[in-house]
Amino acid sequence: MIQHKIKGREKTATNGENATQESKKTVVPVSDKYMLTIREASIYFSIGEKKLRRLAEEHTGDFAVINGNRYLIIRTKFEQFLLETSTI
Repeated sequence: MIQHKIKGREKTATNGENATQESKKTVVPVSDKYMLTIREASIYFSIGEKKLRRLAEEHTGDFAVINGNRYLIIRTKFEQFLLETSTI
């Protein structure tokens, strides 16, 4: 059996036969997610990753949570924080 991965598709050849299977990866748009990683939040809110990491460290429990060693931003609470804050 020979397996090749081509741009999100997995192609398997068995005894001269070719079969193509689509990857079963669910993609959720960032605007529909409840929690964002630092990188996703940086892109979504146009704020630098370093600044977001510092804000997450300072406001853990308000709009940021820690999952293992990763900070996650609660999108709706962070939006509310931005509306109430004049400078970040």
